[in-house]
Amino acid sequence: MEINRINSYFDLKSIQEAKTPEEVAKNFQTIFLSMLVKEMRKTIPQFSSNDFGSRMYLDMFDMQLAQVMADSDQLGLKDYILNAIKTYTQNQNNKG
Repeated sequence: MEINRINSYFDLKSIQEAKTPEEVAKNFQTIFLSMLVKEMRKTIPQFSSNDFGSRMYLDMFDMQLAQVMADSDQLGLKDYILNAIKTYTQNQNNKG
């Protein structure tokens, strides 16, 4: 059984510690999807609970949902970011 590490909602440290462009793109995609899912949930009135336990559970669920969505690589954001990094790197190398 595989246990995934649950990241905090704004896990920007993981992006700073990333060693490769692939890790940066993957972490950014996960953070983006976490924020997207959380904002989408706010639009549903029935989930706008003021109960601390419910909010905590839904936040954890949203983070895990975003992680699964990011792991599926179906969004294409990671590939887009990798392409942008590659293009940027090539342009910087051509200037120098």
